[in-house]
Amino acid sequence: MFLFDVLKKCKKELIFKIITSIIIQGLLLIIPVYWSNTINHVTNGIYDKAINLTIITLTLTLLYYFWSYANQKTWYTFYNKLYLEYTNNIIKYSPSDVSIGQYTNIINNDIDIIGTFLGNLVTRIIQIIEFLVIYFYFLSIDKYIFFATLITSIIMIVLIFYFGNKIEVVNKTRKDNLDIKTMNIHNIYDILKKNNKLEDDSFIKSTIKFLKSNAKFNVLAMGIIYIVLSFIELCRYCIIVYSIYLVSIGNMEIGTILLIYSYYAKIITNFEVLGTINAEYQSVKVSINRLNKIKSGETILEC
Repeated sequence: MFLFDVLKKCKKELIFKIITSIIIQGLLLIIPVYWSNTINHVTNGIYDKAINLTIITLTLTLLYYFWSYANQKTWYTFYNKLYLEYTNNIIKYSPSDVSIGQYTNIINNDIDIIGTFLGNLVTRIIQIIEFLVIYFYFLSIDKYIFFATLITSIIMIVLIFYFGNKIEVVNKTRKDNLDIKTMNIHNIYDILKKNNKLEDDSFIKSTIKFLKSNAKFNVLAMGIIYIVLSFIELCRYCIIVYSIYLVSIGNMEIGTILLIYSYYAKIITNFEVLGTINAEYQSVKVSINRLNKIKSGETILEC
């Protein structure tokens, strides 16, 4: 079953997921603007407007939590439907070319990975689009802030995708070791059910191999993300120092520094999302290849 066919059956859930995601991400961009203007009014002694903006900011924040709840509820509705559609499709085919361990993990784990990735993809695409809004804002206030942010971002994006293939290779090894471990679980179950004594430690050995490969995958994936976020943080504080200089010479308001700091927090969050998407995409590619094995070489999914 092609991805497009699955999404057509989840069209209603997908549309509502898009709407709620746009609203909550839009609110996350708007709220810091109001808070920044509040600080500027306090600094200039315009306290009545500052109080009014505080009330507006609180209202927007409460709306953000309401729509976040709606978005989370929609996520599970969307995910559940995706999961069932893929499961119903997979169980129609004979698992002739896969082991029982691999088949078990495909049904329990790989479908979950694909469903989770697709369920999160809408929000994450919108989060990436936020980059453009933030960059245009930086360009509007100072070209040096814009170029410093843009160049740092490009370098970090290249770094994330450079390590993408390495993550995929490590993840494939992790999946293979999990299949062997699961198959050994079935063997142990059969042996113990017959009241026979275990004669080897193959399950422990397979468990150790899986744990090592699982640790390697997660440490590599998160290590790349942490390196990227460290460089983004360094850039943020350099820009804050530069912004303080601009305030000292009267070329920037104090509230703008707060807005820059808040928007950089969004950039850091979105880079973490980008790194997670990259790691998850490599994992999804492996899962899709494993699902395709069940249909004896014919393509069930497209990536």
